[in-house]
Amino acid sequence: MKFRKHMMTGISYMIPIIVAGGLCMALARILGVVMGLTPEQIVAIGSDEGSFLWMINRIGGLAMTLVVPVLSGFIAYSIADRPGIGPGLVLGLVANEVKTGFLGGLVAAFLVGYFILFLKKHMKVPKSMQGLVPILFIPFISTLVVSMAMFLILGKPIAWVMETFTGMLVNMQNGGAKFGLGALIGGMLGFDLGGPMGKTASAFCNALLAEGIYGPSAAKIVSGMTPAIGIAVAVLVGGKKRWSIAERETAKTALPLGFCFITEGVIPFAAADPIRVIVSTMIGSAVAGGLTQVWGVECMVPHGGIFVVPIMTNPFGFLAALTIGSLITFVLFFILKFRKKAESGVSDVEDSTELDSLDLNF
Repeated sequence: MKFRKHMMTGISYMIPIIVAGGLCMALARILGVVMGLTPEQIVAIGSDEGSFLWMINRIGGLAMTLVVPVLSGFIAYSIADRPGIGPGLVLGLVANEVKTGFLGGLVAAFLVGYFILFLKKHMKVPKSMQGLVPILFIPFISTLVVSMAMFLILGKPIAWVMETFTGMLVNMQNGGAKFGLGALIGGMLGFDLGGPMGKTASAFCNALLAEGIYGPSAAKIVSGMTPAIGIAVAVLVGGKKRWSIAERETAKTALPLGFCFITEGVIPFAAADPIRVIVSTMIGSAVAGGLTQVWGVECMVPHGGIFVVPIMTNPFGFLAALTIGSLITFVLFFILKFRKKAESGVSDVEDSTELDSLDLNF
């Protein structure tokens, strides 16, 4: 689907910006703890202008202001090729200006990208001026027209939707529905193990991350780690009588992938026995995701697996949720997968299974 392709292109270029910005902001807070600052002083780092920690935090903040422009610029690039980059970047800044955030940048990027395609097809100029079309006419006209549409027509409705949506999520995180939010994210990631539904949940969490809502990112990461860890441990613990050589070797590969937040390592098992695997991974991931929200775990970066746990709020809560979710996945799969196979028998997982081309859970 072209919409998903264009959106994932923008997100793939956006992710390094969020990582850089989020890590810088998290580093400032970690250093504050190391230096013995009180929680109130750590919260006030952003207002202590000129200090060392303020500079690190400010670097992260400036990086985060680029998130929506980069998203918009590269979605427009995916749609309209190089002529879309400049207008897309500008429209991302416009989205920030009218406070439409991630959603506004997404809408603006698609509008400007397809408007550029329209101009490419229908704009007629003398031959002597054709060289100016991609570097003068298209950037100027597309930027002006779509930006004015954002300012005059689309900005306020989109901003209202974002404000309402953000407020609803904040209320969920502060109220009794916080477990449900994390469980929903976890269930989606545990269902198709890095497929379209998981990518949708990841994009949702990344959008919230860009808006300064960090809890769902922790739910996303833990939910993407538990399936591979739980299934791999079940296979490795099961021993030679229960699992074939190919399955055990695949599990040995899936386990470190799981710790790195690469869910796709478990796909060979899901392809061979989808019902038992998906039931196990969905329940385990849903519980893990829900627990991170109940325990107030937040993560300021969208990826990194076990390596970003130290920069999370309540890292021990994250590790506890990861352990519980993985254990649930392990127990369910171990019980459900009752069929024994001899060493020489036919394996559910082929030796030729390739894990080199796995797609990260962005």
